[in-house]
Amino acid sequence: MNTLIALLMTSLIHLIPAPVEMIPGKGSFILQNGTALYIQDPSKAKDAVSFLTSTLEPSTGIVPAVVKQYPAAGAVLFVCNDSLPAEGYTLTVTKDLIEIAANDPAGYFYGVQTLLQLLPPEVYRPVYQPDQYTPALELQVPCVRIRDYPRFSHRGMMLDVSRQFFTVDYVMRFIDWMAKHKLNRFHWHLADDNGWRIEIKKYPYLTKKGAWRGPGEVLPTMYGHAGERYGGYYTQEDIRRIVAYASARQVEIIPEIDLPGHSAAAIGSYPDILCDLTTEKGELSAQGMSNNVWCASYEKNYKMLEDIIREMVQLFPSQYFHIGGDEVVTSQWTNCTRCTAFMHEHNMKDPMEMQFYFVQRMQQILNKFGKTLVGWDEIMEGGELDREKTVILAWRRAANIKEATSAGYKVIVQPAQYYYLDMKHTLAERGMTWAAIFDIDKVYSFDPVETPGLTADEASKVLGIQGGLWAELLNMPPRIAEYQTYPRLCALAETAWSPKENKNWEDFKTRLSETHFDRLYHMGIRFRIPPPLADYVNGYICAQNEYPWMVIRYTCDGTDPDSRSPLYTGPISTKTPESYRFASFFRDDIRSIVREANLPYERYQKPITHVTGNINIHPRTPLSLLGDNNRSTYVRCFGPLKEGQSLLYTFEEPLKTKGITIQTGLPYAEINIVDFAYVEYSPDGTSFKKADCPWKDGGCRFVPEGPVKAVRIVFENGNQIPTYFLQDLLIENQ
Repeated sequence: MNTLIALLMTSLIHLIPAPVEMIPGKGSFILQNGTALYIQDPSKAKDAVSFLTSTLEPSTGIVPAVVKQYPAAGAVLFVCNDSLPAEGYTLTVTKDLIEIAANDPAGYFYGVQTLLQLLPPEVYRPVYQPDQYTPALELQVPCVRIRDYPRFSHRGMMLDVSRQFFTVDYVMRFIDWMAKHKLNRFHWHLADDNGWRIEIKKYPYLTKKGAWRGPGEVLPTMYGHAGERYGGYYTQEDIRRIVAYASARQVEIIPEIDLPGHSAAAIGSYPDILCDLTTEKGELSAQGMSNNVWCASYEKNYKMLEDIIREMVQLFPSQYFHIGGDEVVTSQWTNCTRCTAFMHEHNMKDPMEMQFYFVQRMQQILNKFGKTLVGWDEIMEGGELDREKTVILAWRRAANIKEATSAGYKVIVQPAQYYYLDMKHTLAERGMTWAAIFDIDKVYSFDPVETPGLTADEASKVLGIQGGLWAELLNMPPRIAEYQTYPRLCALAETAWSPKENKNWEDFKTRLSETHFDRLYHMGIRFRIPPPLADYVNGYICAQNEYPWMVIRYTCDGTDPDSRSPLYTGPISTKTPESYRFASFFRDDIRSIVREANLPYERYQKPITHVTGNINIHPRTPLSLLGDNNRSTYVRCFGPLKEGQSLLYTFEEPLKTKGITIQTGLPYAEINIVDFAYVEYSPDGTSFKKADCPWKDGGCRFVPEGPVKAVRIVFENGNQIPTYFLQDLLIENQ
């Protein structure tokens, strides 16, 4: 092989996460049908070998031939090396042999993941399709020597299945994608306010009632699926199947049932869980829920929880069990006759002491089953827990890492500002905003042991990191969970695995864009690609993309671009930039969000507006905020909303417009939207006409027939949730 070809092959070794050490060689090994496969210790390498062969055969048609004698050449070898650390491996590719050496099943498995990344990205396809990249039954593997092991033992990802339910098959795909990025912990958020997702045979109502939302159910419609019965749960057989699937991919599943707050689903199923309250409704939780906390003084509750955990520990072999402990409305206990008596009897002056008591009781139950308690960082408040039997999951801020480790706790790091992957990438995209708005570079930038003031001893207590994917806004569009997770998870995986000194943002971005995007594509992941930027300047629209090689397509009639839309090839001259839409495309199959051109003038009118209504408004958000022409302000109102309630926007002067958009929900997040309503408008403020626009996803856009003096939103039945957000109208220029 000449020098140029060798250099080209070396340049294609784009591994994610980056290994500890890599020395490229010259030439390549030919992997083909019938290549010998030697396994020194099948008991340790069986899962890795199975993964390799089950990946190769469907995508390439290559079926290695297992041999019992050590071959001299033309083989893939799985050999033992007792000197390697846990999960570590070496991978050596010469012209004659491929050798993966390891000391445990995880090491072999991760060696296989690296070997697969040395092959063309098409190897991840589920079906064999010969082309110029993967010639039938023959692949070239570049010669290289790699020594590798993980930086952190805990490399995880959390998936919330309470707010949105994910099928068994999807959860397994999610775990498979994690494993291919060398992540090894799946934190499964199985129960929250909005759904209990795991079958407990002793308490069947937890799933018969608590797994479902909608009309006639104990839980109201939340986070999409309005007017429908929505939900689901995993049977114990489902759980066993998923746990086994994950184990074969070296992924440990850590279950979570969120306690003692975030428990509306459990309480709706078994109302006796709730306190003996002296008020009908108490303080609202961060998610706008009331009365969603287990009674911490009711002994019967601990018996029920022990029963639940007894069944769950039979399903999950993990050492860890997560009990939540976050965002508890502790004031509920001060309105409970049982809890106030208990606090008085035990000289408790602060309800946080009741939370600590609850966590201690849970720790005792888990210890009985040989499990270690994991909880969100709030469990540190109110008292001292057993340091050997407690792990803190730091989420509220990076400073909690220092707080927890200095107190002697072991810590898993998941700061919302960097690792909550349900946050928006940019303001224009779907997602939450309360923690931060961030793209992949911010995920890559964070290092858990660089927390200010962290000593070497404290840093040693950091078990690792994980991402979090909360599901409030994952109901739409289809496959948004993948959009939010990838490629941000790729950046997180490199921080979790690779030595700090091997991390380099520009190099990572090159590996990601030039090769790994293709891998994600062939894995079947519908990942996020950055939308183009488009500016209207001096009569021209100029568009550009973060990756210059990525295709941009556009339309000029107000519709969204698709794979058949014209290619953007240069500045577009136009006097009507408002009608243009732009999107980036990867392989004309994955599309970015659609962007409009940034205009040098205001797109929307700002009329003097007076707002009235007959709804129950939070005193801190008066209706006047809906007429302040500020898209960031909002009004919070309390539901359920009923038929006959309405909201009236009256303009000081009639106005002409191309269209008016009504959108409910928290601005820029569209969470807690109005599900059922219609819109009327009036030319004189007296006679109203129903607007010709279907109400969908919390709003609508209509085009009035003439000048408009007033707009009215009329609420219909079916709006069940306890709190809503309302926004200003968007009134387009004439």
